[in-house]
Amino acid sequence: MIRTPAMPAEEGTQVFVDATGRRKRLLAVTGFFVALFAALYMGIVGASVVQAADSALTTKATVSTSATASATATATATATAG
Repeated sequence: MIRTPAMPAEEGTQVFVDATGRRKRLLAVTGFFVALFAALYMGIVGASVVQAADSALTTKATVSTSATASATATATATATAG
């Protein structure tokens, strides 16, 4: 097998040319749709944040350190049955 060294391209010579402009058009359309999707996503997230700020919590959790009457009764019934 004969190996030849790679020759550098001459100055001013374009290595890759897309004379039709298809690649540029494809990238422009793809970029447009990606930007549109990102804008819609940010709008939905923004709307949900604004809506969440307007809604009030209807229930608030409370933590009790003492046992409730029903929990005490259940624990007593289980201890006496066993």
